[in-house]
Amino acid sequence: MKKLSFYFFSLSFIILSFSLTFGQVGSVKFEVKVPSKGMQKNSSVFLTGSFNGWNPHDSMYIMQKVSNDLYSLTIPVFNGKKYEYKYTLGGWNSVETSLKDSAIKNRKMFSHDGLAINDTVLKWKSPGPAAKKDTTLKFSKKQMEEMAKIKAEIMIKIKDKMKNTLGILKKAFVNMLSDKPDMKLRKKYHKQIVSSINNVLDLAADALWKAVSVFTPEQKKALLKEMKKSKDPGAFFNIITKAMSPQHK
Repeated sequence: MKKLSFYFFSLSFIILSFSLTFGQVGSVKFEVKVPSKGMQKNSSVFLTGSFNGWNPHDSMYIMQKVSNDLYSLTIPVFNGKKYEYKYTLGGWNSVETSLKDSAIKNRKMFSHDGLAINDTVLKWKSPGPAAKKDTTLKFSKKQMEEMAKIKAEIMIKIKDKMKNTLGILKKAFVNMLSDKPDMKLRKKYHKQIVSSINNVLDLAADALWKAVSVFTPEQKKALLKEMKKSKDPGAFFNIITKAMSPQHK
């Protein structure tokens, strides 16, 4: 946000310097009456529009407080240009609305030097209550510890098995690359490789069984429901990974 504000500040400065040279810039004064409802003691009123990239929290467009309900700001603009704008309290979740809380159209003005605009904000948008997050598939600290233990155990076992498998593969490649490959050795190594890989898969399946046992009955139901929603065969692993992510504070 700071970089964006700096960008528009720099851009405004360049435009202002260029325009002053050629006499194309004017200034427009905005004054707006605002409702106190929806504002906090430290609330700031911002002017946002096509002149600042519609940044609702631009530090260069904070309006000055004139009285309890009146704010003012003078900005540089190009003469003879059509602009659109709105007022916010620093974000689109607190932008001005109609009295019925419905969105209003952008305000418009055709600029010329010395123009004074007087507006009235009827109401500020109030953010609705945040939807309650479903944390059914979120692991507790104890579950995370149990999963970490299962992972550590399986990684040690798989590492040993893979080391053995790689040793067999090396022998198989040496045989294949020789001038006269031994077909008996080829069959022997093939069986050993298949057997070793099956052992790794057995370990993975055993670890998966243990991992599922960590889930609560409610989590198992939620997991089954999520899997039925997706046609992706790998959805199970994606859901498991999501469940293992840290709890949101």
